[in-house]
Amino acid sequence: MKYVIIGAGPAGLNAAATLRRVDSGGDVTLLSGEATPPYAKMVLPYLLAGLMEEKNLFLPVPDNVTFRTGCKATRINTAQRTLETDTGETVEYDRLLIATGGVPERPVIQGSDYPFVLTIRDLPGVWQIQKLLKDKKKKGHAVIAGAGPVSMETGDALHRLGMKITLIVTSNRVFSTMLDVPGAAVVEEHLHKQGVDVLKGEDIVRIGSSGKITLKSGATLDSNLVVFGKGVNPCVAFLAESGIAVRRGITVNECMETSIPGIFAAGDAVETKDLVVGDQRVNALWPAAVEQGRIAALNMAGIAAGYDGSLSRNILRVFGLSIFVAGQGRADGPEIKVSTGAGLYHKIVMDKGILKGFIFIGEVRHEGLYREILQRQTGMGHFANALLRGGFTYGRFQRQAMRI
Repeated sequence: MKYVIIGAGPAGLNAAATLRRVDSGGDVTLLSGEATPPYAKMVLPYLLAGLMEEKNLFLPVPDNVTFRTGCKATRINTAQRTLETDTGETVEYDRLLIATGGVPERPVIQGSDYPFVLTIRDLPGVWQIQKLLKDKKKKGHAVIAGAGPVSMETGDALHRLGMKITLIVTSNRVFSTMLDVPGAAVVEEHLHKQGVDVLKGEDIVRIGSSGKITLKSGATLDSNLVVFGKGVNPCVAFLAESGIAVRRGITVNECMETSIPGIFAAGDAVETKDLVVGDQRVNALWPAAVEQGRIAALNMAGIAAGYDGSLSRNILRVFGLSIFVAGQGRADGPEIKVSTGAGLYHKIVMDKGILKGFIFIGEVRHEGLYREILQRQTGMGHFANALLRGGFTYGRFQRQAMRI
């Protein structure tokens, strides 16, 4: 059996390792569009901040897997079971896994192609920033478009390096996809204390060659570095003529198989069931990608396995502040409990006693337990106050589960 995997992120690597384990006689080829060995993109901000060495960024390729760098898939011919690459090569497959991940949004505006205007999604982007800062006598001012996790972590890294940080936010609050208005206000107050400026309801409309930025309002800012971190979209453009069904991400069944038999997909490029909401969503998470890659590989090798779904969540620590959110934390309604304090915001959202989401800012404990409670959708109404405090323990959860 000839297995081909497009993408060397967590989904692709774990799929390759699984295939090697369950089909020792199969031929596994892993294609990467990047020129480097596989690496952990989620820790790029730590590399930028100087908190880790570059050698510790890279991930091992499983033994007996043909790994090829600089080999980007550009077209899939599903009838002939072949794919074409940007080098003009044609690669044959019996089973194919698409694990191409995501690509950062980069708006096309005047000045967006200047060398000091970057994204922070891959290792070459970090190298460019490092070179730019090395060439400057002063660290200067970094303007970051967006205030989601990637933007915040990048801003935190640059702040550690001595740069002044300004966040340009299109919406009315930071982390608008994760936080409600009161939670965002707590984060924004903390950012202000750290010397970070947040300009809300704004967009960058033009960038000058000297670094002068013009905003939607007409206001201007001087900058030494501009980083676009406004979001990431599934990398699916090359599938346009393949016949593979795509909505926002690639659609798959519980076996991680696409609309074309023999072609599977996993990771940040796919839509799967959201365990809390119940609809199909792109939940771009490292643990989810790893599990999806495993499930896809098993089915590629003829071993039946199903993927239950994923849970929208995020945990990070930026500018000295911990933030942990999951599920429908932004929701409003009668079964909501909130606790606030200095630099602290706790919120849980319940529906008929079942935990549907939460926001924890300023203090984070028992992350794994809270994720498990959400995933199981177990009735927890009697423990709402303990959940809100963040003091609910594994022991209490196990005793509760035994009663059900």
